[in-house]
Amino acid sequence: EEARPRTCRSPIGGAAMLRTVSRRLVASSGVVGASASAPVAAGLRGHLPAARRCLSRLSDAASSSDDGTRNRRLWRWGGSAGMLGSEADAEVSKEPLLLDDVRGVTLAACGSSHSGFVVDGRLYTYGSNKYNQLGRSEGDLKVPGIVPFEEGAPLVTQAALGACHSAVITEGGDLWTWGWGGSFWYGAGALGHSGREGAATPTRVEKFVALGEKVKQVACGVQHTIVLTEEGHLYATGKGDFGRLGRGDTRDEAEFEEIDYFQQANDSILAPGETTNIVKVGAGNNYCAAMSSSGELWVWGRNDHGQLGLGEEAMGDMYSAESYPRLVRSLPSEGLRILDFTCGEHHLVVRTDSGALYEWGGRTWLEPHAVPIPEEHREALQNITKLEAGEKFSFALCADGTLFFLGQQGERLLGAGPRLPQDRRRADAGAFVDFRPPKDRRHRGFQVAVSGDHRGG
Repeated sequence: EEARPRTCRSPIGGAAMLRTVSRRLVASSGVVGASASAPVAAGLRGHLPAARRCLSRLSDAASSSDDGTRNRRLWRWGGSAGMLGSEADAEVSKEPLLLDDVRGVTLAACGSSHSGFVVDGRLYTYGSNKYNQLGRSEGDLKVPGIVPFEEGAPLVTQAALGACHSAVITEGGDLWTWGWGGSFWYGAGALGHSGREGAATPTRVEKFVALGEKVKQVACGVQHTIVLTEEGHLYATGKGDFGRLGRGDTRDEAEFEEIDYFQQANDSILAPGETTNIVKVGAGNNYCAAMSSSGELWVWGRNDHGQLGLGEEAMGDMYSAESYPRLVRSLPSEGLRILDFTCGEHHLVVRTDSGALYEWGGRTWLEPHAVPIPEEHREALQNITKLEAGEKFSFALCADGTLFFLGQQGERLLGAGPRLPQDRRRADAGAFVDFRPPKDRRHRGFQVAVSGDHRGG
């Protein structure tokens, strides 16, 4: 039977709530978190020898890092159901758990069924390898293992994980992808190697080498990948239905093709008459977003949950979509500039220069909706350093290490202990839970990575 990528489940079912997940989540030098549906702790239970060997190597690698990163620790929480192959192996972690022997983590990423993190410039992955998305086949795949690269050992500077594929950027701006390559029945994969052959190990995308362009950012959806180059060009590859590739049609693309909309059109409100300079890209389940240096956001792809934020006129039914980038006009029309954004599975969250957070999508809000912030947390939320979003929730990490979540609390997802009573989960958006899981309060957040049912901080 031909393999098919796993799709994501239903979106947010009600209005969101903003809560404090963790205060000072990790150590004074900072922490990077990643959790997976096959978390390390799950692997430790049945695979102690392999786990100890792997974690020993991780500690050795961290010892060679400089003092600024050596003490960065890894926490994870969430659920593992469906990833380890049976319900008997499934794990639910309702609170963040520290991986004691993992140090020196500089970045982390989560996919639909696998996770990865970087220590000393080397990528470690674990979880499901059904579509070769781990980039390795040796050793116990349920505990972290180093991903080998065919050409030497380039240092990884950025990582993004999709449903059935993975992508990293290495020093020098090279893009590497691996995993499921596509099929006749289910369309193109998201690797960009000009065919439907999968890749079991990291394979460099030669198109950018031939073009002489260095990749600056990469984001992965379920079955598409979008990149931003240092030259300011956008490229996308993968399944094209619902216009998610942003090229005006729904064709699949087996290799990266340029999204040239921003070179041909000028619909900016805040910077009229100027060429749009894209500085950040993001990808949800089946849509994309791009932010300009002027603080405006363009979106395209599927809009069945209102995830594009274009209002009622752009959302008619489950087939609603935009095949060209469209400006989210309501915020710049009010003079608001977007400073950062994050794409969830079916919703989007932005931070503006007014200090406010706005969200939309999830079949809850069709246009940007301001998130009410209680007065006692207003100061902390003026200094947000990172936004991340998953399937039914989002996270905001603040400069003081406080981690807030936005969304309905599920029993496995938000790292806030036991599930809240039903009357505490109403859409009142002003109720906060100050949850401090680590015993050592000196810990503060440095980075957070999320996806689907699992996340880390």
